[in-house]
Amino acid sequence: MKDSKQLTGNNIDGVLNIFKEPGYTSHDVVAILRKILKTKKIGHAGTLDPNVSGVLPICIGKATKISQYLMDFGKTYVAEITFGIETDTEDIWGNITKTDNMPVNFETFEKVLSKYNNIEIKQIPPMYSAIKVNGKRLYELAYKGITIDRKERNAKIYKTKILRKYKNKVILEVSCSKGTYIRTLIKDICIESGTIGTMSNLLRIESGGLNISNSLTLDQIKYFVYNGNYDYIISIENALHTYEKFNLSDKYFKKIINGVKIDVGDFYTDKLLLIYCSNEFIGLGSINRISGSNYLKMKNMFYRGTNENN
Repeated sequence: MKDSKQLTGNNIDGVLNIFKEPGYTSHDVVAILRKILKTKKIGHAGTLDPNVSGVLPICIGKATKISQYLMDFGKTYVAEITFGIETDTEDIWGNITKTDNMPVNFETFEKVLSKYNNIEIKQIPPMYSAIKVNGKRLYELAYKGITIDRKERNAKIYKTKILRKYKNKVILEVSCSKGTYIRTLIKDICIESGTIGTMSNLLRIESGGLNISNSLTLDQIKYFVYNGNYDYIISIENALHTYEKFNLSDKYFKKIINGVKIDVGDFYTDKLLLIYCSNEFIGLGSINRISGSNYLKMKNMFYRGTNENN
């Protein structure tokens, strides 16, 4: 990260690992940080519902261009299931629509759960969700008592495991792709297990490659900014540290920052690359194959330095 003394709200380019507390919307968090950091260019990478807490990646400045890439990293949640009830929102904060006092068969539940590892599934989004249909968010219709047909969406469950078991509750860890509705997953697993249940708590412990162990609250950010400390801001290249690096020699600097494609010989990959020029990070690029030759083309430029060849 740049020297803290040189930073102001309008020249910060990086990612924050924010712990969103219950009661705030993701938009609330962005609005608060916009004031704290005195910056206009800021957004989040992956919505958390108001009642859900945990990791909320925040992108600032040029880092807003990588929010889509951060969401592709996948997410990990710790969820609490309460058996014996169903609600209209598929979580504990909705209206109860069904109850069942039969004790859960944990052997059956665990057998069903074991199938949800490295599996692609289809989910019907809950009516109480932020998805837009014909310009209207589903929850806006749901609050009016309107239910409409929803298209199935693809999701991938990488791993599930039980952390703790109680008489009528289970604490579950789920690693999944973006766009996965944990409350819908819980409902479907319960039904498949011959019981009913609802999500009664949810904590996101990993998102965008960020872990809850390193997350900061809004109060902590406010304190750090007041004291001129910006060391906690994650640089764009560090936020995307799992991407492969591609280093150009200095002679290509002017060409690459001016959008000229560079012949890279036999090198080819279909993945995005972290592009460096003389070991200095300048942005994201991709390799395009044109008439049998491989060319590097910049996709996102993040360079703000003073390269002598510029």
